[in-house]
Amino acid sequence: MNRIRIKLSNASAPTRALILALFATVSAVLSNFAGSKILWVQTLVSLNTPLLPGIYFGMVLGLAIWFWVSRSPLKILTALGEIDQMLKEIAAPGKIFPPIKFVLAVCGVLGGLVGSTILTFGLSLVCKEFGAFENWARIVMPGTALGVLLELLAKDDKFALHVGSLLPLFLAWQVTVAAVIAYCIVPRTGDCKPVPR
Repeated sequence: MNRIRIKLSNASAPTRALILALFATVSAVLSNFAGSKILWVQTLVSLNTPLLPGIYFGMVLGLAIWFWVSRSPLKILTALGEIDQMLKEIAAPGKIFPPIKFVLAVCGVLGGLVGSTILTFGLSLVCKEFGAFENWARIVMPGTALGVLLELLAKDDKFALHVGSLLPLFLAWQVTVAAVIAYCIVPRTGDCKPVPR
């Protein structure tokens, strides 16, 4: 087990991105289906409501922080709080826009901008790499663009893209953002010795 942990701690940037993208795929599926009749996942507390999507994605990024940044529970909880706020912004359609076509797409892009900015700010509090503008841009740009997939939530037989589901948004957004974050993280040093070859 210790050997696996050492290998994960020393993983290359593409390997980290792949690992986090795989975990984010599971998170996206849970975000979409947990609490519905298809899949029920109990909450960590004894409430009759499913876990929020931010909790699933937060666990994925919590693993990234645990493996490659810090084992501090405070830092992980800081990131979890920011992630939950970020996903609330992304998945909440706006209420102040005039009636326009594809209003969910517009709201999704704005939510993606706000949400990915909040997420990156939260990460910059625990990972020094995310204080750099380049890493902010690497998360905020795709996070904003992929917000357009909120339009798929609409259900309309006249337009084939209106599938009535958030799954495409969750899959594309969470997998992309998780992979970018894992790629940009610089693993901490001195925690583990290199694996002998």
